[in-house]
Amino acid sequence: MKFIKKFDRYINTVFIITIIVIIATSFFTFKEIFVRSTQKQQEAMLPLFSLITSEIIRPITVSQYMASDPFLLDYIQQEKIDEAVVFNYITSVANKFNTLSFIALEKHQLLIDSTNKITDLRNENAEWYHRLKAIDQTKFTDFGDAENPHLFFDVKMFNKQQEFLGFIGLAVDLDHFSKQFKAFEKNFGFEVYFVDDKNQVTLSSSQLMKTTYHHRRDFLTNINELEWYRNYQKAKKNNNAGVNTSNDDDSIFNFSTDNLIISQIPIIELNWRVFIVAKPVTQLTAYWQLFIQKLMIFLLVSFALYYMFTIVISNFRSDLVKDSEKDFLTQLPNRSFIHWKYAQLSNNYDHVSVVLADIDNFKNINDTYGHLFGDDVLKVIADKLSENLRSIDLVGRWGGEEFIFILPDTTAQQAQEIVDRIRQNIANIPFTSSSTSKKFNITVSFGVSNSSLAGVALEDILRKADQALYNAKSNGRNQVVVHLE
Repeated sequence: MKFIKKFDRYINTVFIITIIVIIATSFFTFKEIFVRSTQKQQEAMLPLFSLITSEIIRPITVSQYMASDPFLLDYIQQEKIDEAVVFNYITSVANKFNTLSFIALEKHQLLIDSTNKITDLRNENAEWYHRLKAIDQTKFTDFGDAENPHLFFDVKMFNKQQEFLGFIGLAVDLDHFSKQFKAFEKNFGFEVYFVDDKNQVTLSSSQLMKTTYHHRRDFLTNINELEWYRNYQKAKKNNNAGVNTSNDDDSIFNFSTDNLIISQIPIIELNWRVFIVAKPVTQLTAYWQLFIQKLMIFLLVSFALYYMFTIVISNFRSDLVKDSEKDFLTQLPNRSFIHWKYAQLSNNYDHVSVVLADIDNFKNINDTYGHLFGDDVLKVIADKLSENLRSIDLVGRWGGEEFIFILPDTTAQQAQEIVDRIRQNIANIPFTSSSTSKKFNITVSFGVSNSSLAGVALEDILRKADQALYNAKSNGRNQVVVHLE
């Protein structure tokens, strides 16, 4: 209780200090903006752009990784493939990165995406495939899906003999870019233009391109058509006052006038450029008004957040106590809770049976099918171990693939009968892995020890149960052995 009160005081102090610091920081930040408006706005915009480029670069990196995955390359070269296996592969990537993924197979003339849409590559809707295949490049960006426009990152796949196997990659919904760009424009007052190596505007906060037709031929905008870009080019050429180049080759180039601040940064992975176009700070009064307005909103929100914060902390403390007693993976009581519970048993019971359970050959399961499958096995077996027990019985995870039973007022023979039923139930469970359609069984070995509770430490009973478990393993596994005095 003392710790909790101290924790509450600490959290309240941190919250109040945070509010004071934020208010003070906001004040001095605005003051600095008034003095160095152009420079400060540039410093604010560049990190934002870095965030945007990282979200574009990541799909390229992931696509290139998939295109060189030895497992995938070997599998798709087979004469006959299971479409479900390929679908599961690309879906796992799509779910991990919250995007669309796809694969186009040259040998099987199939296009499969993570929405479970399958297209014959000989269909006219797969025109992009034959167009990009004929180009002597390994990675592409392309716009497609007229009904739901996406930016596709396509990477060619090759086998060890450098034979073309197809395409694989990710696709990002253009609505995702649109929301981000519009939010940036609303919050920071600047527009973002992505331009490809042909000087065509590919993405923009002011006029996001549609994909009504393939290649968006009817919607292309050349950056040279925009007046601000022509002024920017002149300034870059003449290296006028107000131009700031941050490296020798001018790959990052800043240009400012009385009306606009323009920054250019390259995206080397795509051979694209991005332009950030912003209006400079020109009116001091407007910013003071903005500061006061935001400050009032901030204070109101802060009080509301503080109220919510106290409720969340209260719930967090309750959950923290509960979570500290449970194993995260299996949701069974953990070792510390088992020790605490055992200490309470002597007040209510005379004797106890303790059972140690260990999954047979668990390391081989992890090595063969992967740790994620091993985690699933642990959860399934944990559920089975918990079935048909009395309310006074306790089963928990002891560590790794080991589990423990605490069975009060239960003889060794009764405990043996109980866990033997559980052993048989587990041995009859058919397991399957996504890497194979073959079903197989997993077994568990048990060691049982019985003892009086009077003055006997849990470690002493466990030592006997562990010896019985060792004998069960040595005698061939998948059995229950009782320790004999």
